[in-house]
Amino acid sequence: MSSGEQTQDKKTLFSSLVQKKQAETEAQKIQNRILQLKIEHEKVLKRIQQDEERADEIYKHRVEIQLKKEHKLKQKQAQPPPFSLAISHHQRQILKKIKEDELQKKKSEAKIFREQLKKDFQSVQMQKSLEQEVYRIKAIQVKEDERQSTEVAVQKMKQKREKVRYQIENEKDKINKEKELYDFKISELEQQEQLAMMELQNSLAHQQQVQKKIEQAQKLSPSDYEKQYQNNKNSETTQ
Repeated sequence: MSSGEQTQDKKTLFSSLVQKKQAETEAQKIQNRILQLKIEHEKVLKRIQQDEERADEIYKHRVEIQLKKEHKLKQKQAQPPPFSLAISHHQRQILKKIKEDELQKKKSEAKIFREQLKKDFQSVQMQKSLEQEVYRIKAIQVKEDERQSTEVAVQKMKQKREKVRYQIENEKDKINKEKELYDFKISELEQQEQLAMMELQNSLAHQQQVQKKIEQAQKLSPSDYEKQYQNNKNSETTQ
């Protein structure tokens, strides 16, 4: 592997690590937001439960007070008036009628009060149920938004990775093609080098022959020189 390929692989690895870290960071942020939503949800549910218990306590306490009032009223009605022997039958009838009217009035008031309290309690319960439903819908919407945001982020990250991978592959193909061209060129240059080496060797051999010829020309007589090199020339011509 060439140094260029090593550098490119390191760049590819670094880019992948950066993308992975970004995805992990984004996922962690989403998980933290979801956890915060769950915590807030639990707090709201706890407050709702406390409010419901408080409403029940208030209702029971007011019912107890009303029952005590009614019990005291019954006790008073059971006690004979101290002056009953001293009043006339007509007066007793009038007093009885007044007490009955008062009792009926108090019973009606107590009934109206209980009904109103019941309506108020039902209204509170209905309002709380409505608030819970609104919160539930909002929580679902938040989760859906988070899910869609995550899908979009993941899709964008996937497209980005594919784009980077495509660019890296193209760069690798380009480098490989350039390397092939260089390999072909090197092969041609090596052939040219071998040919030049052979030509040089032939030239050096020919140079030695010429130098020997010079030495022979200096040593031999012209007739012997002519015979030797004329015969060599004829032999070379014949060949």
